[in-house]
Formats: sequence, C-alpha cells, structure tokens
Amino acid sequence: MASPSLREQLREAQTENQALRANNESLRARLDRLVEDNESLRDRVARLEAELKADSSTTGKPPSSDPIGPRKKRAERRAEARGAKRRQGKQPGAPGANLARRAPEHVVPHKPSCCSSCGADLAGAEVVCKQVRQVIDLPPVVPVVTDHVAYRLRCKCGAETLGDYPPEARAPVCFGPEVRAFATYLLDRQHLPIERTAELLEDLLGVKVSTGWLCAVQAEAARRLTPFLAWVKERLGGEPVVHADETGTAVGTTKHWVHTLSTNLLTLIAVHPKRGAEALADIGVLPGYAGTIVHDGYASYDLFSLATHAQCGAHILRHLKDVGQCDLFTLWAAEVTRVLMEAKAASEAAALAGLPAVEPALAADIRSRYHAALGTAFGLLPPGPKPRLRHTGGWSDAQRKAWNLATRMREDADQVLRLLDDTRVPFTNNRAEQSLRMVKLHDKISGPFHSISAAEAFAAARSYLQTAADHNQNLLGTLRQLFTTGAWFPALAAPG
Repeated sequence: MASPSLREQLREAQTENQALRANNESLRARLDRLVEDNESLRDRVARLEAELKADSSTTGKPPSSDPIGPRKKRAERRAEARGAKRRQGKQPGAPGANLARRAPEHVVPHKPSCCSSCGADLAGAEVVCKQVRQVIDLPPVVPVVTDHVAYRLRCKCGAETLGDYPPEARAPVCFGPEVRAFATYLLDRQHLPIERTAELLEDLLGVKVSTGWLCAVQAEAARRLTPFLAWVKERLGGEPVVHADETGTAVGTTKHWVHTLSTNLLTLIAVHPKRGAEALADIGVLPGYAGTIVHDGYASYDLFSLATHAQCGAHILRHLKDVGQCDLFTLWAAEVTRVLMEAKAASEAAALAGLPAVEPALAADIRSRYHAALGTAFGLLPPGPKPRLRHTGGWSDAQRKAWNLATRMREDADQVLRLLDDTRVPFTNNRAEQSLRMVKLHDKISGPFHSISAAEAFAAARSYLQTAADHNQNLLGTLRQLFTTGAWFPALAAPG
C-alpha cells in the first residue's frame, strides 16, 4: 500500500491540531466554570459557617436563642466585670429587699401551756417579753355571687317603670369586672396560653370557663381601649423623639408584622399584614411627624421626609463585631467602635450638662475621625466596582459585609451621628425593642394568634399595660378600672 503523500500528512496534522485546540478550549472553559463554582461554594461554606457561629452579640437574634457556650461566656464576662471576689446575694452596704411589716388585720397569741424546765402550769404566769412574726398570705379565693334584682313599679298614673341594672349585670348570669380584669391580666401581661388561663380560672372560681369567653373578654378590652389608643397616637405625634421597630409574628398560617412607636412613657403597638411604608402610614403617627425617629436603619422609615432620623448604635456595634471577626477588618472595626462610643459619651455628657447638642469643636473632631475610619475600610477592600451578588465569586463574604456596612455608615453618617446634634436622641433603639420583646415571648409560649382580631386585641392590651408599667401603675388595678369606669390615662406634661 502506498504511503500517504506529504500533503495528506499535513492535512491530517492540521485536522488533529484543530481538534486538540477545540478540546483545549473546551477544557479551559470547563476549568473556568469549575474555578467559579469553587469560589461560589467556598463563599457559601464561609457564609454558612459564619451563620452557625452567629449569636446575639453579632446579629439581631435574641439572647435566649444563643447556645450554652456564648451564654456561659457572657456570664463569665459579667462576673469578671463585677469583680472576682463579689459573692452572690446582697452586697455589703446595699439596701435590703425584705418584706416590710404592715398593720395586721388579725393577731394570734401563742403562749406556752407549761414550763419547759419543771413542767409547771403557766396559766397566769408573768409575761417577760414577746416576739412577733408576721405572715402575709392570701385568703382562699371564693367567688362572690350577687343577685341584682330590678323591680318593676306601677305609678298611680298607671305607668310601670323598671329599675336599672348596674353596668356589670349585662346578662342573666355573667362574670363581673374583677374576673374579666384578672383574665386579661393573665392573658396579656403574664402571657398564659388561653387554655391554661381557662383552667386556672375554673380552679379558682369553681365554675367552667370557656376559651370562647376569654376571647370575647380580650375583644371587649380592645374596644374599651379605643379612646386610649387614639390619645397615645396623638400624643406620640407631638413627641420630639420616638422609637420605632417591627418584628414578624404568625396569625394563623400567615406572617404579619407587629410595629411599635414608643417613648420612655408611651407605647403604641399595632399589627399589620405589611412591614413597610404602607403599614407605617396606616398606623397613623408618622405621616406628618416632624420630630426624630430612632430606628434600625430600615429604609421604609426614611420615606417619612418631614422627620429627621437616627440609627441605633447597638445594631451597628453588632455588625462591626461581626465584620471584625475577620482578621483583615479587626483593627478597623475596633477603631470605628471606639469613635462611636466616644460619640455616645460626648452626647450623654452634654445632656447631663443641659446642652441641646455636643460642643461644635468636639463634634467636628468625632465626625472627622469617623469618616477617616470609613476611608480605611474602603482601602482594605478590592479595587473596582461594588461586589457582585453572593456566591458568585470575586469577593469573600467578609469583604461583602465590610463593604455593605462601610457604605451604609458613610451614606447614613448624619443618622448614625444624630446624637451629636440632638442630645435628646439616645445611642440605642432599646426602647422600641423592649416594647416588642413581649410579642416574641407570647409567640414562644402561646404560639400563633388564631385570628387578626386576636392579634390586634393583644397589641391594644400590651400598649395599655406597657404605658401603665412605665408610669409605675398597678397593672391589675388599671385593668380593673378599664372594665368599670374606663381606661386609665397618664398625666403628662406637654411634649418638649
């Protein structure tokens, strides 16, 4: 067989070379995809590991959700801060918290009948001294059943007139205001599940109490609180500083949002299907509000442009701690934290001195160091455009977190440092978070609300009880007043 010609050999070599080039290009493209997938997976793993390590000190999670380890470390740090030699219980010099004696309703004498030494009868013996121990206890709970009898009388003119029943006698047989107030207290202050509340009342009263009746009592409390809630909204609209926050809750199988607007003496809690600006407008305080709203940086609050805004420093400190867990950003996070704490101290010192704002030279110095620290952060990040979406490679998860936080703090610097311009603005938004804490407690104990009306009734009662608690009122007494003469209203000076 004749050997192939040189031309044929060259053609075969060219064909083979083209095939090798095509295969090489395919392998290169595959390698690029594998590298990109590897970067994405590495980014995803880093993010998931960070989420596993996250706790309440670096995120918005509640402390109760922390594992045992972080909680133990917090307890050790608190013990170290108090001093290693501090013993548990009352400290030397601290005021005691013993029960105080009060005027007794009953006095029960206890005299020995015979001598402990010789056994002689001690009747009529001389009293040498006496010792008194006082016992404070509850009497057995026995329901008081009252028949209200309305008589129909006939006048000489022939007309008949029926006597009026008191407001509490609303049905042939019904529970009075004391029972309704106590039921509301158990449900909305002590957060007992409705079934256990019914069981407790049945054990106390010896009368079957239905869960449907308890739902009706909560609805009645909400109706009676309508003028109180309207007053709180009007009052909040004139306050110079209000705290705002929101948290999710379940109503049946649907997620709703619980919103709060509060001050140190006023609390408004409302439930809405939405989280954003529509809900905030429907609640009715923020439209037209011209004071300062303290919040966590949620963008919907910024839509209320008549108000000024302040962001919670505690939230930012948690983000800084999270970012600072990466060695590259540890020093930067520590520097920004130091500047924020100096701003807090300067604002609080100015407030104690009665000043409306921090002294201009000191405020300018804090702002200068604040922006210089942010510039340092951007210098540590990769050059070029902002980071791509998560799990797409190019930027690590820590770099994205640092870029997002530094960008937010630069764009919202006036909100982060608002406390320098107005010493009435606190460093944190803890007031609003405290108002919503009981909502999360209710979710943990009682589970989802069975209807939107039940959630709204709970929110109304919590608004009333939290406001009363801030004014050091007896909460059971304020509920008793609600079911008799009407809602309690606090006496407040004009906002300013």
